[in-house]
Amino acid sequence: MTDQRTWVFIANRMLNAEEVTIVNDTLNTFVSNWKTHGTPIHAHGFCFAGAAIVIAANEAEVKASGCSIDKITHTVRALGEHLGIDFFDRFNVLCKNEKGEWYLDRYHQENASESIHAMILSYLEFNKKAGE
Repeated sequence: MTDQRTWVFIANRMLNAEEVTIVNDTLNTFVSNWKTHGTPIHAHGFCFAGAAIVIAANEAEVKASGCSIDKITHTVRALGEHLGIDFFDRFNVLCKNEKGEWYLDRYHQENASESIHAMILSYLEFNKKAGE
């Protein structure tokens, strides 16, 4: 599998099942219509562990431009406003407890190497941390 450029947004609270459905539906619509300078970007997006938005783009043929990346921000911001969730606090991270369950935490040195956070830019890195 080739790597994909990835954007991760961590919520400030866990989403309920209905909110996860809204996020996944919105992301599916977004990536199916996402273009850069009129050219479709091959991407997928999903809600991970009920607390993270993940969007991964295969940039092998076409790279996301500044304007197309801004569309990600607008989509995530609109989702956050609709759901009453802050996806832009970059100190929010997802960590696994000893039972293998994901939980929200704040970034600190002890969880930096194991957590899923907004600085992940690679889908391979995301999958490694997610255990997939």
